[in-house]
Amino acid sequence: MVTQIKGNKFFERIIGAGYLSKENPLIDNFVNTKSKIASILLVSGFVLIQYLLSQFKFFLPDNPVPITMQTFGILMLGSLYGLRLTLISITIYLALGIIGLPIFQGHNGGIDYFMGVTGGYLIGFFFASILGSFLSTRGLRAGLSIWAMLYANIFIYIPAIIWLTIFDFSWPENGKLLSQAVYPFLIGDFIKLIFASLIISFLWKISKKIK
Repeated sequence: MVTQIKGNKFFERIIGAGYLSKENPLIDNFVNTKSKIASILLVSGFVLIQYLLSQFKFFLPDNPVPITMQTFGILMLGSLYGLRLTLISITIYLALGIIGLPIFQGHNGGIDYFMGVTGGYLIGFFFASILGSFLSTRGLRAGLSIWAMLYANIFIYIPAIIWLTIFDFSWPENGKLLSQAVYPFLIGDFIKLIFASLIISFLWKISKKIK
């Protein structure tokens, strides 16, 4: 059993030293993130791209929460940026939306929108990006980035489920929390997750050639 685990790259990354020791994030192979100017540009770039991704949306029948490309942006953020830049980027993005800038889906913004039915998902974006960044700098990178993204994606739904359980928005219907607020989004999220992981793996290959 021990031999089998040692021969498995995934488990080696999870239980080995790679999981415990911090590694440089992917973005450091392309940009000097210690530069204040570079950091400002990277944070601003995320906010802008996430705003644009949030506008690609469509609604399922009888569902007030749209399917958007926002999850793709969150997964990419966690896999690209280090923990510091990820925390700054997602905090600024959410803060700008909460104070009223129309940067959420449908050009929405403001505290009233944040406290609405999608609030739990937005909170989930925060935790998902942080977790994705943490895991991607501690072993789950390159070809294993899909696992970091999978775990991160789960953390989008946990706050959403808690949020929808605590507050009454007349949706989801009683007894249909998962069937209306989670299951309809899983296929789309899986496709976005695969696409994001392929891009990240490709960028890691490029970074190795740069070195």
